[in-house]
Amino acid sequence: MGKKIVVGTVQFTRKLGDKEENIKRASRFIRMASQEGSKIISLPEFFSTGCFPSGKVSNEYFKWAETIPGPTTGGMEQLAKELNISIIAPIYEIDAISLVYYDSAAVITPKGVIGRYRKRHIPSGPHMIEKYYYAPGNIKYPAFDVENCKIAVSICYDRHFPETFRISALHGAQIVFSVNNTPTPRSLKMWFIEIQAASSSSGIFIVHNNAVGEEHGFFGKSFVAGPTGDVICQLDDEEGILVKELDLSEVELARLHYKSIWDTNWSDFGLSNEESGHIQPLKSLG
Repeated sequence: MGKKIVVGTVQFTRKLGDKEENIKRASRFIRMASQEGSKIISLPEFFSTGCFPSGKVSNEYFKWAETIPGPTTGGMEQLAKELNISIIAPIYEIDAISLVYYDSAAVITPKGVIGRYRKRHIPSGPHMIEKYYYAPGNIKYPAFDVENCKIAVSICYDRHFPETFRISALHGAQIVFSVNNTPTPRSLKMWFIEIQAASSSSGIFIVHNNAVGEEHGFFGKSFVAGPTGDVICQLDDEEGILVKELDLSEVELARLHYKSIWDTNWSDFGLSNEESGHIQPLKSLG
């Protein structure tokens, strides 16, 4: 108990397709967050390219995809090593072996890329053509050991599915970094409600970010929700960074006082009681 970690997230406007400029701007914000003490810093979905799946079909966009590791994650690796931090870097990925495309996020520490998450839920509503550009992720909610804590990643549409956060918690995540490109009125209406409910019901911190501006009108409002569902800090609709120290003992206390994780029927989520026992609250509290 008592483990504390300073986290940060970046909210900024990108130039569509201009990787060099977007990476330069993201790096500047990462340095700012690092100077304020952040040890794990997340960037918005498609931070290096901007959000291209916007109702327009063009095979030109496939050229923007990169492997992980690759040029963009390589630059982030150098920055992570220089600053002694970890970075959640969401990019458009092409798998080097299968040549399948994904909406992905690389998890990068000072030692390099330690893993990735691929967006599991791909929207299929009117005017949503994301399925043309990438497949549903084939890596099911991994938790990563970063800075002596357990983290997971959620990408945009994933946040509408409570199972995303519940299964991440079942895999041991204490903090979920939710990275997004979101402009719609419905998303704004549900922006805080969904994440507060997810953080409370799973007893986790959620670092929830968004882009701002651009032609789609991304509304920003990045925030951090605590394991009891409280919004503990937030940004408005301007570019900037959000930095917050999190006390991970609050995760254990939240799960002790509101036992939704403890009381879950794990088999409904594809895990046995034995597999999920490592996060039952009384285990660590003795």
